[in-house]
Amino acid sequence: ELLLEFVYTGSLIIDSANAKTLLEAASKFQFHTFCKVCVSFLEKQLTASNCLGILAMAEAMQCTELYNMAKAYALQIFPEVANQEEILNISKDDFISYMSNDSLNTKAEELVYETVIKWIKKDAAIRAQYAAELLAVVRLPFIHPSYLLNVVDNEELIKSSEACRDLVNEAKRYHMLPHARQEMQTPRTRPRLSAGVAEVIVLVGGRQMIGMNQRALTAVTCLNPQNNKWYPLASLPFYDREFFSVVSAGDNIYLSGGMESGVTLADVWCYMSLLDNWNLVSRMTVPRCRHNSLVYDGKIYTIGGVGVAGNVDHVERYDTITNQWETIAPLPKAVHSAAATVCGGKIYVFGGVNE
Repeated sequence: ELLLEFVYTGSLIIDSANAKTLLEAASKFQFHTFCKVCVSFLEKQLTASNCLGILAMAEAMQCTELYNMAKAYALQIFPEVANQEEILNISKDDFISYMSNDSLNTKAEELVYETVIKWIKKDAAIRAQYAAELLAVVRLPFIHPSYLLNVVDNEELIKSSEACRDLVNEAKRYHMLPHARQEMQTPRTRPRLSAGVAEVIVLVGGRQMIGMNQRALTAVTCLNPQNNKWYPLASLPFYDREFFSVVSAGDNIYLSGGMESGVTLADVWCYMSLLDNWNLVSRMTVPRCRHNSLVYDGKIYTIGGVGVAGNVDHVERYDTITNQWETIAPLPKAVHSAAATVCGGKIYVFGGVNE
């Protein structure tokens, strides 16, 4: 009747009470002009409490413009949508499609987990059977370890499902074995776009002049070239160390050797970008400082340097997956402060000091 009124009079009042019904009718009878009017109205009515319902309706009606608008809106305001009753009432397939989207805007994957648990518990008698399928949409490796242990591990829905426990254990291994992460890649280890992942330039330590004196810096900072801004990272876990070498491998940074209080060191620290902290990994077989390090074929090479008793020709490589060092062919001459690079499957070492 309302559409007929529009046909004969050319006017019609659209409000929140009749907009969906009018769009369905206009779409069914191919009133394209009126469809556009309804879509324009509904786009302006999108809220956290109705966007998922409008999204489902637009998909069912194959209304692409409204679907794209509602989808982008719902993804952008996920923290608000997560607090609405509507999200707990959508279908399993719609819920999984929404929650698994890379563009879901959340700064904390814990909120995604909590929303999944709430959705299941809304009708646990029926939905609990899908617990593992639903938990798989959560990027568990990006949840803080303490939350995994204290909250996720103690959830009855998780404890009662072997498949859910397997997913949680997968995330624990990801946290516990940073050296093996390249072998653990799944859709759950891919960060969401809102995580702010970007290639950055990292400055590690250094020395600062204070009058006529110098002091070691423990500060670690990174520059994001996309916005030309500097950001602080976790500080170095030691003081007054110098002449160490730093290299990036995968998403992590490895700091090897150096000298502290006159002692040449063999320890190696790994900065894990996911957790923003430094952790000790396997020590080099030879203590060294003023050495060079580089990455080739996924392995870290430490080359030459000054050892406990002078220059060393020793070269070794570190496997980030097995967390083990292996000695390889030595340099022709023992040098420190050499430059090195990789080209055409070969490592080239330039210059250095052999005094």
